Amino acid sequence: MVRTAEADGPGPSRIAAVGDCPPTCAELAATLDAVRAGHLDRLPERPGSCLLVAEAGDRTVVIGDRAGVWPVFYRRDLDGGVWWSNAAAPLAALSGPPSPDLRALVARTALPGVVLDPHSSLFADVARVPPGMALVCGPRSTYLVRQCTTTARSGAAPLSLPEGAELLRARLIEAVDRRVRRTRLRSADLSGGLDSTALTHLSTRAGKTHAVTYTDEWLRNDDLPYATAAAAGMPGVIHHVVTGDVSTLHYTGPTPDDLAVPVSDAPSPTVVLWAMKARVLGVMAAHGSRGHFVGTGGDTVLTASGVLTDALRAGRHRRAAVTARAAARVTHASAWHLWRAARSKAALTLAAEAERLADRLRGPVTPDAATAAMSGEAGWAGGTETAWLPVPTIADWMPRPARDLLAGHLTDTCGARAQPTGLARWRDANGLAAVGDDVAQYAHLAASLGMPVWAPYLDDQVGEACFGVPPEERHVPGAYKPLLTRAMRGIVADRILERRTKGTFAGPVYAGLTEHSTVITELMGPGSRLARLELLDPAPVAAVLRRAAPGLPLPLGSVHNLVAIEVWLRQLETQSRTSWWKEN
Repeated sequence: MVRTAEADGPGPSRIAAVGDCPPTCAELAATLDAVRAGHLDRLPERPGSCLLVAEAGDRTVVIGDRAGVWPVFYRRDLDGGVWWSNAAAPLAALSGPPSPDLRALVARTALPGVVLDPHSSLFADVARVPPGMALVCGPRSTYLVRQCTTTARSGAAPLSLPEGAELLRARLIEAVDRRVRRTRLRSADLSGGLDSTALTHLSTRAGKTHAVTYTDEWLRNDDLPYATAAAAGMPGVIHHVVTGDVSTLHYTGPTPDDLAVPVSDAPSPTVVLWAMKARVLGVMAAHGSRGHFVGTGGDTVLTASGVLTDALRAGRHRRAAVTARAAARVTHASAWHLWRAARSKAALTLAAEAERLADRLRGPVTPDAATAAMSGEAGWAGGTETAWLPVPTIADWMPRPARDLLAGHLTDTCGARAQPTGLARWRDANGLAAVGDDVAQYAHLAASLGMPVWAPYLDDQVGEACFGVPPEERHVPGAYKPLLTRAMRGIVADRILERRTKGTFAGPVYAGLTEHSTVITELMGPGSRLARLELLDPAPVAAVLRRAAPGLPLPLGSVHNLVAIEVWLRQLETQSRTSWWKEN
């Protein structure tokens, strides 16, 4: 959806918002006034999620959202001007077939959940505007400036859990209401979990909503009973159960000869389960839905990790002891073991950890590490030893050139960055960036079906309410998402608020890997684009895939990530300037 506003005065002054939940015309006009006055650090609040483009005199200002659902990329090496877009691949295609930057790609492959350089994209000639900044294009210069709304809580006093819950409740209600006002009929994922059930409840308050729960014979969880019970307590909901089969298993679709998935701007983990997602969205579209709510992002903004480490780093030993004892009771682990592991992490700076990991990358892969990588456990990176840079097992499958490239990239980028203020906040920011990119790519894929995807938990104001509550209050061992539970009390049924289980898709994943093992092994084999770029050794990947059929432990996240990147690299080969740009 596009919404615009204009202002009188000397020179052109106008603003446009593009997104699934843009500001009102009055809100846009107020934002334009602030841009004209040069007050990018005091922009009016803007609920929802959108991309803003303002022309004020001889300047153009482009502002994305903080989660990266509407990112901003740009390049200024063509025609003496600046080209910008909310996607990087079209900008890269301006000068020929897009070719990824190997340093950025090796980092995305080995550390998919960490943003090493917030200013870079996957292409050498394309830069990215970091979250919280705006791109200003003037007649003689292009520069970045920090932007902030009048309600942003940077530097403000922390919110207590009750204050945060009250604010979250109000902002979630508004986030949902704004979307449903302009849509006669919409739909929502309903897994029976708290995040999706809350959004479905809020949508039904405004009228009829189609809610969908996916199931199949390989799922072994209690999602469906909880979803059915939740739907029964919602007047105005129409509950659909979509039952999958072998054609909707994970890894259905991509083959070396026919990728059979839509194009995304960056590697998307959704391609692994696109057959299932396409089935669900197709059913909702057939019932007339024109917008689909997803609970994606809830796990990121509503919880926190690294709390124990931060308490030790700050010298708050009493708080650390309480946290360690509570975590030990929940995980059935030793409180002393948790304390020692956190203390080890607390002693590390980002730069020091990068140097240590670089040394390990430059060294040999030990047999113990290779065995751990096969079983899906932490490899040479040492799961309890890394704090800032959790390198997954993919690093064990990289040949020497890739490992050396990654080692240099780690030390260069982390050595140039300021030490993060806290581990929990570092993980908040990186988690938000990862899930924001995931939703952005999912939206690219869903657009092929004509279905907008709505993720209210990633709205700027919703995230602001959540992150305004200190991590140690968002994360309470033994309490499941206390912030949302408190916010939804009286709206969502107590049975859902008190649920402690969480459904997984391990069954369909293993079944999909078994069903498509030959195809996936060929896709990731010697002819893979990752192998040609010397970023992957196909042999250990093939060995890992052979473990799927007997149901042996696998590093599933690493396999998902590799397949997503391989599919994306093959899709890039079909792209050109004419794929994205139309000359007038």
